[in-house]
Amino acid sequence: MLLPEFTQVKTDPELFHLIERTAHNACDKAAKITCAHFRNPVPVSNKDKVGGFDPVTLADQQAEEAIRDVVLQAFPEHNFLGEEGDPVIGKSAHLWVVDPIDGTRSYITGVPLWGTLIAVYDGVDVVLGMLDQPILKERYVGRQGKTEVLTPDGSKQLFCRQVQGIEEAVMLVTSPDFFFNHQKTCFEAFREQVKLTRYGGDCYCYAQLAMGFADIVLESGLKPYDIQAVIPIVEGAGGVVTSWTGGTAVAGGDVVASGSDALHELVLARLAELKA
Repeated sequence: MLLPEFTQVKTDPELFHLIERTAHNACDKAAKITCAHFRNPVPVSNKDKVGGFDPVTLADQQAEEAIRDVVLQAFPEHNFLGEEGDPVIGKSAHLWVVDPIDGTRSYITGVPLWGTLIAVYDGVDVVLGMLDQPILKERYVGRQGKTEVLTPDGSKQLFCRQVQGIEEAVMLVTSPDFFFNHQKTCFEAFREQVKLTRYGGDCYCYAQLAMGFADIVLESGLKPYDIQAVIPIVEGAGGVVTSWTGGTAVAGGDVVASGSDALHELVLARLAELKA
């Protein structure tokens, strides 16, 4: 899925405050829906028409509708791109990029490592990213230069840990089943080199990276709504998110995140070696 083409717009502090408040309101509305359905019977459909399994639930659809309504009521001129519905093209250059439940496989199996992702993209950069995990009562907010997690106990600024070598690193991967051909070769090479590999976190992997509990997140085949919200969350905590070749990750694709600049340079160099 390609991002709509539009000119970058400046997001002044007053507008940013309104955008952030709206994103919080949208997360609150979505949380009521996703929590009500979680670990309860909910209709599940398969979006994959070629023999695989790509689940979507009634909760996904209702949560995205709720988020869209909140956003477009506050900013009727803004653009909206969600995983489950048709894009809404407005007159503004601001684009809201939303995944109502990132980690639907976890959601339908009762695992609380899914999240609601909301990003605001200005044509060049993601200026705001939120990851809401309402079951754990954690909301991660990434802005330029700062990431914090909001819980019932208050807010806490987050920092990635500064591991310097791949051999020292903990790597998180949603599933090895999502790597194919050259991607699989790269994943297996990193799995052999890192200290520890863990699976199954979806978007929550990036929260673990921002909290300093992991060092590398390696993924492939992402869409914009899978990755945009977590870019400022990782970067605001001192980490780096790029494509496997070092370019921007805002459009998705093959994405790697690291907890430090030094580690990321090593990861990109290793990926380049494996491609050669």
